Parts: sequence; C-alpha cells; structure tokens
Amino acid sequence: MRKKSGERCQAILDAAKTMFEKVGFEQATMAEIAATAGHSKATLYNYFSSKEQLFLELARRSADRHSEQLFSLLMPNCGSASLDTLPDQVYQVLALLQPSDDLTATLQRFGEGVMSNFLSLKSLAARRMLIAAAANQPEAGRLFFENGPAKGMQFTAQFFEQAMNAGQLRRADPNVAAAHFRGLLESEVYESGLFNARRELKPKEVKATVERAVSVFIKAYAPTAADLNQD
Repeated sequence: MRKKSGERCQAILDAAKTMFEKVGFEQATMAEIAATAGHSKATLYNYFSSKEQLFLELARRSADRHSEQLFSLLMPNCGSASLDTLPDQVYQVLALLQPSDDLTATLQRFGEGVMSNFLSLKSLAARRMLIAAAANQPEAGRLFFENGPAKGMQFTAQFFEQAMNAGQLRRADPNVAAAHFRGLLESEVYESGLFNARRELKPKEVKATVERAVSVFIKAYAPTAADLNQD
C-alpha cells in the first residue's frame, strides 16, 4: 500500500511539473494537475494542500538532484553519498585529491556534465519557471537556490581549494574561482538558452565550448612561482 501511495504522489508531482512547464505556475490549476495525473481533486489535496506546496516540493527535489549531480561530476568514484550526510562527507572526499590528478581533464569532464545537465534547453525551461514563480513565491526561489546552485558552488569551491593546496592552481579565493569557472561555462550558451533563442547543442559543440572555458580558466589561474615554491 505504501508503494502504491508513493507512486501516486510521484504521478501527481510529474503532472504538476508538466502543467507548470506548459502553462506556467500562475495559470496552472489544481483541477488540471489532478486530471493530468489521472486522479480526483480530493486525492490531490490528500497529498498537497495547495499549488504552492506542490511547487515547493518540486523545487526541493530539483535542488537535491542538482547537488547530487554536481557532486558525482566532481567525484565520480565516490559512490552515492547521501545528501543527509553532507557536507562533512563531501569535505572528506574532496580532501583526498592528489597532486597527480589531471586537473584539465577533470574540469573538462565536469564542464561537459554541467552543460549537459544544467544548461540544456530542458533544464533552462525549468529554470525560467522557477524564476517566474519566485517573484510571487520567494520561498520556492530561496529553497532551490540554497539547496541547489549554492550548494553546488560550495562543492566546486572546495574542489578548487584542494587544487590550490596541491599546487595545481594559483592561490586565490576558491569561491571566486568557482564563480569564474561557472561564468566561463555559461558565457557562450546561457542567455540564448534562457530566452529559448538557440537550438540544443550537439555533444561535439558542448565539448568544444567547455574546452575554450577550461583553457581560459587554466590560464587565468595557473600557479605562480610563489605557489610552486611553497611547501
């Protein structure tokens, strides 16, 4: 029975996501969401008391997936660390980075994953929905940002701090370095994608775009003589 209840809840969430993406948060109604899910409004209200609560749950789940995907891209051999044990476990794993790791290859893999997962037209369509809803539902915007993008930037900054400690990058504020790297990844594709003014990128285009971003980043953050001479 519990499994059936869980499946019903997921069906409702899937239907809500479909309707929010199709007509927007403001125009979507609980009746339409219930019909799309194949359930009655009464059943829908048994799970979620309002459209706002539905949206908050979608934002929470989206944020969790965002953080999990970023962590797996940075640390592909760590297994499936639960967000319930983070950030302590994340820090322990990131501390295992070795100077012999190929930083350029790691950033290339990470960048391609970021672009494929978070800068695709589908992902940006969901972000447009979140941005629009956040105007009237600031809690949803805050929840998504703090548990998704902000946490992902925290992981990335910690990664760069370890790379700096290993002498792979010059000494700098790792949070600024993480912001710069994200900006480089987004620079060629984000705005046109957000406004739905480009087509989906092919894998070879993603690869080339990331290569340019990584190249600029590595040149900007190349270790100095002082960094290399530190113990």
